[in-house]
Amino acid sequence: QDPYASLNPRWLVRDIVGEPLREHGILKTKAELSERVGQLLQSVGLSPLDMAKYPHQFSGGQRQRISIARALATEPEFLVCDEPTSALDVSVQAQVLNIMKDLQRKQGLTYLFISHNLAVVRHVSDQVGVMYLGRLVELADKPRLFAQPRHPYTRMLLDAIPKMHDTGRARTPVQGEVPNPLNPPSGCAFNPRCPFANDRCRVERPQLLDDGLGTRVACHGVEEGRIPLSVVPG
Repeated sequence: QDPYASLNPRWLVRDIVGEPLREHGILKTKAELSERVGQLLQSVGLSPLDMAKYPHQFSGGQRQRISIARALATEPEFLVCDEPTSALDVSVQAQVLNIMKDLQRKQGLTYLFISHNLAVVRHVSDQVGVMYLGRLVELADKPRLFAQPRHPYTRMLLDAIPKMHDTGRARTPVQGEVPNPLNPPSGCAFNPRCPFANDRCRVERPQLLDDGLGTRVACHGVEEGRIPLSVVPG
C-alpha cells in the first residue's frame, strides 16, 4: 500500500528484487541473479542499471514498480494486490496500472485486486465483488455490476461517484453510520442503513444467491423481488 515503507532503505534494488530468488533457491550465483533482476526491472519499465541504486533514489511510482518486479520474481500465477496505487497521484496510478495490465496479458497473471477506488476497479477488473463489514454482498462480471447493481449497498457506492450529467440531480443521502465491525447488527449487516429493509432483514442473514441474471447477491429484498432492477446510465 505504501511504496515509501515497503522497501528496505538499506538494501540495493538488486538485493530487494533478488531476495525471493535467493530464499526459494531458484538462482544462486551472483551472475544469474543480476541477469534475472535486470530482466525483471525491464519488465516494469525500469533499467537494469537501477539495480545498483537505493530506494530513496526513486519516486513513489518507481518504487511501486520495484515492488511489482519483486512480486514477479518467482513467476507466480496469482497475485494479491491490496490498494497498490492508493499512495500515488492519479497520473502515476495510471502508469502503474497499465504496467500491471500489460504484465497480466504477457504472463497470464490472475490478480485479486483490493481497492476502495471504483474508477481503478473498473479499469483493472474482469469480475467484481463488493464487501460490506467483511462479507461479500454482491459478485458479478464488471459490465453487469456497473450497469445493473443489485444490492442496495452497491447502488449506494455507485451513486456516490460524481457524474457530469448528474449535476443538480437530487440525491437521497445514505442513512446512519457504518456499524462497529466487531459487533455487527443481527441479520443483514446493512439493514440499519438500507431503505428496503424489513423484519426478515433484521433477524436473518442473507446468503449469496444467484439472481438468475448472472449476479450473485446477498439480499432478501432482491430474493423476494421487492427491489426492482436499477440501471446506471453511462
